[in-house]
Amino acid sequence: MNEKEKMIITAAEEVFARFGYKKATMEDIATQAHIGKATLYYYFPSKEVIFGEVIKKDSEHFKTKLNGAALSANKPEDKIRAYITARMEHLEDLKKFYPMLTQEYLDHYFFVEKVRKEFHDYENTVLSKLLQDGIDQNDFFIDDVECTARMLAIAIKGLEYPMLQNQEGYDIIQESNRMLDIIFNGIKKRDEQ
Repeated sequence: MNEKEKMIITAAEEVFARFGYKKATMEDIATQAHIGKATLYYYFPSKEVIFGEVIKKDSEHFKTKLNGAALSANKPEDKIRAYITARMEHLEDLKKFYPMLTQEYLDHYFFVEKVRKEFHDYENTVLSKLLQDGIDQNDFFIDDVECTARMLAIAIKGLEYPMLQNQEGYDIIQESNRMLDIIFNGIKKRDEQ
């Protein structure tokens, strides 16, 4: 992506944050980028393509943030907790800075299907690696790492929906920590020894 395209994407982020996807226009984006509409169309054929690029940019930033969080901890359990906390904090940030965009992001998955699939594959790979590290360090007992990673990813995604639906009093960080406590400690009662 050249500098002009990057500048257009940055302008589009601001426009989508302000107006939401549906109300934003190519003219709004061109005005924010201080370029003519014809120039905008030269670089991007449609608002949908620009929106896809905005989502792709956010996804790359998101992955960098998640990798850093996982690397910041030493023990496998702490790495998974750091990863999931960073993931939920990023969603909270999206919700604060793009209040119109988060629901529309869910509504317009067809624009970002490729990015969504790439992130899904990335997340399963990262979680599988973190779980395998836990097995290698004799911290976890897991008989099917890939299946466990998929289930963990599904559980994480299940926590997102109430937040994105503006459920009052919903604390996604607290809920994700409760979920992880159940995953790491189980629900089965243990005999005291």
